[in-house]
Amino acid sequence: MPSLHELCETEVGKNIPSLTVAFQLDDNDNLIIPQRKNINIGCGNRIIHWQVDSIRSLFRGNKIPPDLEHYPEEYIPLFATIEQPIADFSSQPGLPLSDADFKEIFSAMRRRPDGCRINLMHDLVWQATALALALYPSSESEFSAIFTRLEKSARTFNTGQSSKNYLAYLYNALP
Repeated sequence: MPSLHELCETEVGKNIPSLTVAFQLDDNDNLIIPQRKNINIGCGNRIIHWQVDSIRSLFRGNKIPPDLEHYPEEYIPLFATIEQPIADFSSQPGLPLSDADFKEIFSAMRRRPDGCRINLMHDLVWQATALALALYPSSESEFSAIFTRLEKSARTFNTGQSSKNYLAYLYNALP
């Protein structure tokens, strides 16, 4: 299976623009993810179809992460690659999830990155994470620390069963 980089070079040449997950919408502009392992990547003005066997297959190296309590500068693009689609699509029907829901998704990703689907947002996070790991090579230890930090953010903002403070934080923190 070709790497994401190889697919992009084949499609657009050596000067690869910034990449994003190109999420699919149905006729009513609702997000759909038919199969989370088949990811559409926006590469310039083209859509590249990238198949990912597993999140675990994207781990690279054995680097020990720094303390992620205050989002170290070198990890900000990785966090943004995961969190931007959450902010972009959280207003979709069925996706305005609570802080507790995000805590569950982040915990599941940390413990079982390739585990069973929880909901549509879990699939969205899975695909965004695959792109993040392709763009910013990370070890399994770094991955675990990143999702521990995301889980902590969702837990910190949780003020009740239906609180959505984590989303409010994302709307203010991301462009």
